[in-house]
Amino acid sequence: MSDFIAGMPASQDKTLGSSLAENSAKNALFDFYRMSACLSHELGILLPQFKMRLSVAESCTSGLLGAAVTQISGASAWFEGGVLTYSNELKHSLLGVEKKVLKTFGAVSIPTVCQMAGGVCSAAKSHIGLSVSGIAGPNGGNDEKPVGTVFIGLSLPKDFSVLRKKIKIKKGQALENGMEQNWLKSCQLMKHIYLQNESKPVLLGAFETRARHFLFEGNRESIRQSAVLMALYFAYENLID
Repeated sequence: MSDFIAGMPASQDKTLGSSLAENSAKNALFDFYRMSACLSHELGILLPQFKMRLSVAESCTSGLLGAAVTQISGASAWFEGGVLTYSNELKHSLLGVEKKVLKTFGAVSIPTVCQMAGGVCSAAKSHIGLSVSGIAGPNGGNDEKPVGTVFIGLSLPKDFSVLRKKIKIKKGQALENGMEQNWLKSCQLMKHIYLQNESKPVLLGAFETRARHFLFEGNRESIRQSAVLMALYFAYENLID
């Protein structure tokens, strides 16, 4: 399994020489952009079939999720936009996350990312909302929520499962121009992590919202990149399944 996908950082052992560490970091960065491009491309194939648009709400990823989505040409056809709500105040004022939820469960929690996902749908008037909140480190963790803790939320229309059954989904069209092996490899690796986490749907108004809890290892950047990849894969899996 790729250390990068599992959330492990590139080697930073200075005794191995700065050139080795630098090359490892470059390879990890290349893998991130290559794999996030594959996932975003596939979302771009799926979402127009449902005639739906996506919006994102980010905290620990600091805009990296939105950037990953928009690296794909034509994303404007299905991507509405995103908001970066780093503070609790902005989570409340822009996304409608309840103050009692933030006080009781914290900014890094399932209830918070659920309300973030639903809130960005309402704010952007989109059909689907994807949210991320976590502790990327190196500080801020504790015994209950160590560094690497990430929660990902997804809001879909509550009748989405009915709609999905009516549409014969075409997938895999993103597997072009030499992307096949990268896509299949990333899916296999992320599926391993994805299946270890349970998702419990919650109805929030007109949306059915679900969330997943992950614990990634590595440095700050590798945790943020792993969170983005898993968020994209979370959206993909819920669209096709």
